[in-house]
Amino acid sequence: MDPRAFVALMILFGLGVGVIMLVLRRQKHPLQSRLEIFSEKRASEKEESGQMLRASSRGRTGVLEGFLEFTRVKLLRAGVPVELRPLFIRVGVFALFGALIGGPVQGKAGFLLGLLFGGAIPYLLLHMKFKKRMAKLEYDLPTALQFIVNALRAGHALNSALSIVGTEGPVGCREDFAQMNDSMRLGVPIGQAFQQMLHRTPSVDLQFMATAMLIQRETGGNLTEILDRLNSVVLERKRMRGQVKALTGQARMGGYVVGGLPFFLGMGMFAMNPKYLQPMFQYKMGHYLLGGALMMQLLGFLVMRKIVNIKM
Repeated sequence: MDPRAFVALMILFGLGVGVIMLVLRRQKHPLQSRLEIFSEKRASEKEESGQMLRASSRGRTGVLEGFLEFTRVKLLRAGVPVELRPLFIRVGVFALFGALIGGPVQGKAGFLLGLLFGGAIPYLLLHMKFKKRMAKLEYDLPTALQFIVNALRAGHALNSALSIVGTEGPVGCREDFAQMNDSMRLGVPIGQAFQQMLHRTPSVDLQFMATAMLIQRETGGNLTEILDRLNSVVLERKRMRGQVKALTGQARMGGYVVGGLPFFLGMGMFAMNPKYLQPMFQYKMGHYLLGGALMMQLLGFLVMRKIVNIKM
């Protein structure tokens, strides 16, 4: 790769990061300080709630602002502090590392691919954190519902029952309910507090619970009985998810084996006879064949994952 082109691309990359940092420096978080009055240990979660409220009122436009909002939502749903600077620093480090690996190997194309794939790694890690957090919440939600039902049967009000879950409930649900209680203490209506909670944690089971509570507040009825029956439904959905995961486990493992087998075979062949695979790396036709093989491998892996990923 031409050194001048490499330097120019690095300068453009640095300028892009600098523009993002300037935009971030102008943004303030007034609601965060209000929320921190109630609990210092959940300061980062308060910042997330305040940013979500401001985003809904400002109606942002533009590609850069849309990308920043997408990043905030990713951080929010992953359960980590909504601080964009550390994330973009990690993105820059991974992108630079990928570009330094790909540039000498495949020139400009390798540089750009390394830049893109390296920069995507922090977002992939955030998505994995979000999936793990969702799994923990959906696993613990029946226990949280039982907490609320028991508190209502003992004579507590709904707000008090939700507060009990936020302080003594299962770990997977505790922080979300604690943030919801802090918002309601600031005067946020319970419906809007539930919307904020669902924005942070878009769980179908949690949406069932929020819908049942809000409808009961409008129409009346025995909330304890409603939530008790809802808990039975959530438990049944949890059992069915476990059955589906067990039944599709063999197909998932088969997809991993089929997807990784060509790479292990290629490494084994290269270790035994390096000259056998050298034409694939020396000639342009070999590069095309390798690229096509990788694309078909990726496409097949995604199709198999889509088949076994049954949403409930």
